[in-house]
Amino acid sequence: MKLKYIILALLSATLFTACTTDLTLDLKGTTPELVVEGTMTTDAMAHSVSLKKTSNYFSNAAADIVSGAVVTLSDGQNTITLAEDAVKKGIYLTPANYAGVVGRTYTLTIDNVDVNADGVKERYTASCPISSLIQLDSIDVVKSRIFQTDMWAVKAWVQDPPAEVNYYLIRNYKNDKCVADSIQEWQITNDEFFNGKYMINETFSFFSDEKPDEKLVNGDRVTLELCSVTKDYMEYIQQAQEEFWGRNPLFGGQPANIRTNIKQVVPADSKTSPRGYFAAYSVSWRNTVYQGK
Repeated sequence: MKLKYIILALLSATLFTACTTDLTLDLKGTTPELVVEGTMTTDAMAHSVSLKKTSNYFSNAAADIVSGAVVTLSDGQNTITLAEDAVKKGIYLTPANYAGVVGRTYTLTIDNVDVNADGVKERYTASCPISSLIQLDSIDVVKSRIFQTDMWAVKAWVQDPPAEVNYYLIRNYKNDKCVADSIQEWQITNDEFFNGKYMINETFSFFSDEKPDEKLVNGDRVTLELCSVTKDYMEYIQQAQEEFWGRNPLFGGQPANIRTNIKQVVPADSKTSPRGYFAAYSVSWRNTVYQGK
């Protein structure tokens, strides 16, 4: 019996004893890949497409922009060429009064770029349809206290379309400035629990006293932006947020690259993988002046 305990003690010592060894990791640079950020909405405005390159993980420098590209946009009927911003290189703009049309699919094409600097020009494309326009009727703002924090609920009156699944992106504005100005702050949802219903005084979003730029005072102008997006774009936003905030270690899936709808079509045998997303969607706006205390 004593021998048994001695063996167990030796095994325990082996299992719980660790050593440390210095390792030198050879983290070689990676081949740059194209990163696209672009939107096309039903608002009449100058819509923008940003082109950049990926950089090494440990790089502290800003990502390199992609200038001199030929960027075109087609709605299936007409094609326009976007103009590169004269000051902000790497930003490509539609005409100032360009507006998307519900039901049309918009295809972005990017030519005359050599992101990986191999001497071969590349071509990239991305397509996205504009979903049904969901028209906000009105909004209101109601102050409440939740978990010892002052909150302002943005209430909305809106008809969700019947007989179809809808996906929404929601953003708040205070005095015409977006307070959800980064993707990790965007709110997304689908109509699983209210499909086809007319929502009356339904809470769509919140302002929080914990964020200085969201604190409301009497007279502030509050705007709600409701975007009807595709399921794929909603899942892109969701994945980006999960990467930023971290995954649930027990219930989260395996780590993977965030989805993208950007495809490299020339050269066809390229092994690089473009990143980012080109989104097209309809937008509805409503505003009110906060009269609370």
